[in-house]
Amino acid sequence: MYLVTFRLDPGEYDEEFHELNDMIQAAAEDTDGYLGKRTWNDPESDEVLVIYYWESLNALNSFGDDTNHKRAKQRWAEWYDAYEVTVTEVLETYGSGFGDDADPPR
Repeated sequence: MYLVTFRLDPGEYDEEFHELNDMIQAAAEDTDGYLGKRTWNDPESDEVLVIYYWESLNALNSFGDDTNHKRAKQRWAEWYDAYEVTVTEVLETYGSGFGDDADPPR
């Protein structure tokens, strides 16, 4: 499994941002190998972390070819004050107490 951590400092969102964001999320959900996402917000700094779960690197790369996703990446400065993307391969997970829906299925 691969995780893509999208860390961002939100700027000003307009209607076009929301439309494009919805299209990108739909494209992710339609990509074979997409497992889900989790979002966290830091109320003190307004920083946001979005973790996307992917079955494989091939699935992630397939999503990366989406036209709307490419367009949004070129326009990031219009909507974010800063952003960072980290791609991580998960070697192992373990724990207890979060329930069956703690992480997307593998």
